[in-house]
This record gives sequence, C-alpha cells and structure tokens, in this order.
Amino acid sequence: MARIDLKWDEPKLNGYDNVDPNNFLTALPASYRDAGRPILVFLTSELPEDGQEMKNVEATTLRDEKVAIGATLFSQIKLNGVKFTDSNPYWKTIGGKELPRMIVVDAAGSKVGTVEGKDISPSKVFGLMKRAASRTFKTDLDTVVSETKTILTEIDQIEAKRAALATKKAKSTVAKEAEWAKEEKTLSEQLKAVEAREAELKKKWTEERKVTKA
Repeated sequence: MARIDLKWDEPKLNGYDNVDPNNFLTALPASYRDAGRPILVFLTSELPEDGQEMKNVEATTLRDEKVAIGATLFSQIKLNGVKFTDSNPYWKTIGGKELPRMIVVDAAGSKVGTVEGKDISPSKVFGLMKRAASRTFKTDLDTVVSETKTILTEIDQIEAKRAALATKKAKSTVAKEAEWAKEEKTLSEQLKAVEAREAELKKKWTEERKVTKA
C-alpha cells in the first residue's frame, strides 16, 4: 500500500509574548491556531542512551499506518527534547521523565496526553490522537483511517496497471500507440477520479467540526 509519511515542522517556540503554560498554541506561530487542528508533538533525543528507543519509535510508531494516516488531520511538530528543561514555560505540556517523548495536544491548545521512552507504541499514540481528534472533528479517526486505506489501495491498483502497461510497451515488438494511448488515458482518468474523491473526503473530515474555528 502507498505510504503516507509524517511531515514534521520544527517551529521555534515563543517563550516571551502572551505565554500561557496551559495553552500550547501560545508557544506557536499564529498559523497553528488558525489551522484549528490538534497537534502531534515528537520530542527527539540525540543522546546515546536514548538511541535504541529512538530507533524503536522510528521503526514502529512513525511507520504505523493508523498513526501516519490519522496524523494528516494534525499539525505535526518535531522538537529536540534535549534542549528543554523544567524551566521552560511550556513544561506542563511537553515535559516528562524520558526521551523520546510524544505528546498530543487538542485544537484548543490543551494537552491530551503523553507517552515516553519504552512506553511509546503505535496503539498508545493513536489512542491519544483519537481522543484529541474527537474533540474537534465529527468523523471518528478510525473511519478516516479505514476510508483512506481504501483510497490508497485503489491508487496502488492503478499504479500497478500503469507499471504493467509500461512493461508491455517496452517488450512489445509491435507498435500499438493508439491502443496504449487509450489505456493510458483510462488509467489517468481513473487516478484523477480517485484523487478527487480523496480530496472531497479530506475536505469533509476537516470541515465537519464539533466546534467552529474561531
């Protein structure tokens, strides 16, 4: 199945103007508040003693389909966790005892929960994401994952047919440009239709909210 990779932003946190320790949105540029999305925060570590846990998170949680697909409805933030101490104004949100650490914040800036170190797993992170998403979106995150996987499967099938057509053209000893062009056009139209359906679903998921964006 086609992969969806997490797309991390690495914003500089505000620690001076209008700081509210209970509202993580005050740490971020206004674009995050305007987006009206819950937030997935990943605190990383480059310390040798955290190396194995970092590898575990990258190999499992960050590659998990449900986490990656669900995260498309979230702002995705990566921070160097080693730089943060309990003197940071947002420690109530991003603080903890171990690194790496994953924190989920709802669209209002309130912390939903944290998992850290050896406790990080796809199921625990996705569980927190579901809680955060349920406060904003009407569509359950499991439904988003299921419907997206259906779309990705259809895209895979079309791409496989495209690859088979390219192989057939390369091996053919007889030119069949008209036939190939017709098949290519059909596959392109099918792909556009699937992508249009995907765009409509994403629009539906993000616009159907329990609370209207301010």
